[in-house]
Amino acid sequence: MKLTLKDRINFSIEAIKKHLFLILGGLLFISIGLVLIYIGTIVNKDQLFFYIFGGVFIAFILFVWIYTLPSSLLFYYEKALIKKYGSYTTAIITNKEVEDHSHTEGMGRHRKFVELFMYLLEYKFEYNSQVYTGAFYLNEKAVFDAINIEDKIPIQFLKTNPKTSKIRRQKLCLDLGFKRSMCA
Repeated sequence: MKLTLKDRINFSIEAIKKHLFLILGGLLFISIGLVLIYIGTIVNKDQLFFYIFGGVFIAFILFVWIYTLPSSLLFYYEKALIKKYGSYTTAIITNKEVEDHSHTEGMGRHRKFVELFMYLLEYKFEYNSQVYTGAFYLNEKAVFDAINIEDKIPIQFLKTNPKTSKIRRQKLCLDLGFKRSMCA
């Protein structure tokens, strides 16, 4: 399947919309850095303070952008692509795991224990006589407990790249008799 230029632009815009705050905040940091460097050239050319401080502002946001944006933009681009061109099917649950991310917060007498569990479900589905796998996390224990190994769950995948698939969360919750918001 060859994507049209219009689709590529729309999917890119969809991905950029999710990161608008980070992009605009980054432009603000770059502007502040450039203003500091400009002030350094006007006020006193011999002192490096404004040059260094402005450079740190610019370097910081460039690092954040380079570190976070590429993979995150690609994730939302693929999500939009699956939403438009994805095919529906069912997958079979192959594994269930509870990951314990509990930790202690605070210091001294104000320490408190925070329980945090992530519920991982792995699935497989077949397309063109090949088996593909995927995994996803759930936040709600009740939904996790309602799903058993070998249960069928609704997914959406790309026919051109079946390795790219996602769970249909709202349909899953409705099929299990839960509110849509429990699978968000």
